[in-house]
Amino acid sequence: MVVENATMTITGTSTIHDWTSDVTAVQGSMTLDGKLLTRGSIKKGDKIKAMSIIIPVKSIISPRGATMDKKTYAALKSEEHPNIVFTLTDNKVSSVEGKAFNVAAKGDLNIAGITQPVEMDVEGRLTDQGGYWFKGSEKLNIKDYNMEPPSAMFGQIVTGEEVEINFEVVFNAQ
Repeated sequence: MVVENATMTITGTSTIHDWTSDVTAVQGSMTLDGKLLTRGSIKKGDKIKAMSIIIPVKSIISPRGATMDKKTYAALKSEEHPNIVFTLTDNKVSSVEGKAFNVAAKGDLNIAGITQPVEMDVEGRLTDQGGYWFKGSEKLNIKDYNMEPPSAMFGQIVTGEEVEINFEVVFNAQ
């Protein structure tokens, strides 16, 4: 299965205002266990066999314009590390109600060339077309990825260290 549709935003703060950037391109794939595929339903304790998500850094766009985008790309070291990559390392379906389910997920998140483990609870749902929809969020400290908070106006405006990534991703049935 591959990513069919995705909505992702990154939010943070600065010394003068909160900010949001949109991710305009998300790539990825997911592999399910053969038993899960044949059964066509999710049960508590099921696992996703493999999943990876790739975000091209230069697909992160701010409504505040090109200057903010350039600072974002520099902070993310986009020339040396053009992608942000999440790789699922472990997971377990923790609850199921009809077509909806929750997944306790663990993975490795590589940002700006640094990989850190992350854990998150993710909502999931089987789609009517036989695909899978996931929704979740994760708060990160950019210093954990050896990034310096971007600044402007000779250091008068500084971005906060914590950002939040919110996502909805749909994997197609094929």
